[in-house]
Amino acid sequence: MAHFILTYGYNDTPLRAEKRPDHLEHLAKLKADGALVLAGPLADLSGGIIVLAADDLAAAQALVAQDPYTQLDVTKDRELKEWKITVGLPD
Repeated sequence: MAHFILTYGYNDTPLRAEKRPDHLEHLAKLKADGALVLAGPLADLSGGIIVLAADDLAAAQALVAQDPYTQLDVTKDRELKEWKITVGLPD
């Protein structure tokens, strides 16, 4: 299992608040399925970071594509990269 970091900013849209429950539900499902390691907004609320566990980049991209925030373009400047964790592997 590989780990991937998704970083993103927010578009100026009322959909961010409106669809937040759907976004959080999606993240909760990923957590229950073992695909979500960590997620949360940046302290300045300019964007967020999601750490995913997936077999490969294509699988991680599929998880991101299922997020309502991605589907509705609530997020922008999305960047998904594989992360080679050296210290502090998640349980």
